[in-house]
Amino acid sequence: MWGKVKKHAGEGWQIAVCLLLLWGVTAGGDLARQGVLRGLATCYKVLIPSLFPFMIVAGLVMNTPMSRVISWLLRPLSRWVLRVSPQGGSVFAMSMIGGFPVGAKLVRAGYDGGQLPGDEARRLALYCIGAGPAFVVTGVGMGMFGSAAVGGLYYLCCVLSALILGALLSRLPGRRRGPAVAPARAAVKAKNFPPFSAALVTAVSTAVTSMLSICGYVIAFSALLELVRRWLPLPAHLTALLSGLLEVTTGCAAASGLPGKLGLCAAAFFLGCTGLSVVCQVLFCLGDLADMGRLLLCRLLSGVLTLGLFLLLYGLLPSESADVWQNVAIPLKTAHNSPATALLLVLFCLCALWKFCRPHTALRR
Repeated sequence: MWGKVKKHAGEGWQIAVCLLLLWGVTAGGDLARQGVLRGLATCYKVLIPSLFPFMIVAGLVMNTPMSRVISWLLRPLSRWVLRVSPQGGSVFAMSMIGGFPVGAKLVRAGYDGGQLPGDEARRLALYCIGAGPAFVVTGVGMGMFGSAAVGGLYYLCCVLSALILGALLSRLPGRRRGPAVAPARAAVKAKNFPPFSAALVTAVSTAVTSMLSICGYVIAFSALLELVRRWLPLPAHLTALLSGLLEVTTGCAAASGLPGKLGLCAAAFFLGCTGLSVVCQVLFCLGDLADMGRLLLCRLLSGVLTLGLFLLLYGLLPSESADVWQNVAIPLKTAHNSPATALLLVLFCLCALWKFCRPHTALRR
């Protein structure tokens, strides 16, 4: 009896949400359109210029002998801190460089290729989720708060919080106590890497697919936020909190409009927490490796750790950068008229067209 009630309650909740969204996009069509346009602007002004090149580089590194070099350099960190295999340490490093979905995609690829055991892959999936340095330093630090030093401190705190979270997860009850020994170390060393040209093609193709997925989530959540903001008037700080919990880029932009310390602290929490949009992207990449409850809990803990580290280390900033604490509403800096940005957008569109047209060509052959 209780099972049927629970089932019908779940179905009723889903139906109610669908009806509410359908009514929202119908009755508030103009609001949804404005949200979509705002999301598109965020994608081509911030996300694509900062994330797309790093996604290509990350994919290229993982499919070339460079991944062995990274694994060797990070062997002490992998073995004694994170307690993962050298391949797992390489995945962690590239996730911290490549940005939000890169880690999840590399964990999935390592698990499918037999280079990561299931337990290690599921553990890595909980903390190999971080914003790349280009997005944090350039997009958030310089673009939103007008300080590269603040962006650099944000990035340092994100990496340290991921390390702390990984170390804690590796030492939970039931985990093996000793340093991890890679069960697939021989397989990693014997791996036959594809030719560089094939690795480059694969990296670009994967980056295009990931970038389209990211932009899709950003646009969808931006439209949802526009509807919520108009129909549920909230104070500025609560609006920023809601934005950051749903989508990290929009949340950081909203936090940059808050006065002084509040805005900087809010952005630090959002960067560590990453928001529901990134969680959805990670779940999509991980497939059956994902654990929704543990992932949400770890994201919340990561946000708290990042915020705590930021409050602890902000005194190390140079005096001119520390003055940001006293500033209010620094306007968002974008480069939408930059020739380099335009060229990058053209390249991204060409890669997307190639990605979509390629399967049809194969079918004709």
